[in-house]
Amino acid sequence: MFIVITSQNRRHITPHAGKCRKFWKYELKDGEVTDKQLIEVEKEQSFSQSGEVLEKLLPMDIFVTTGMGDRLREKLRNIGVHVMVTAEIEPEQFICSLISAK
Repeated sequence: MFIVITSQNRRHITPHAGKCRKFWKYELKDGEVTDKQLIEVEKEQSFSQSGEVLEKLLPMDIFVTTGMGDRLREKLRNIGVHVMVTAEIEPEQFICSLISAK
């Protein structure tokens, strides 16, 4: 399972997913994180500009942010990505909670 988290400041889960240019991508297997990488794109590649960022984020099963617009939410849902808007701001805590819930 692949989880992508918006993290413009590289430390917290951040809002404005359409304008975000920095994302943490986690790979989970058997309830454990097997890979974590930071994906950074240019402003012109963000969802709100060209949307090229999507190619760099795939594959992804879950997209996590603290805020996003309806158009991006629908775009992701239409390609089978589960969208989660959370109040949690700590990426590691969110991942731990997600693993515990399974």
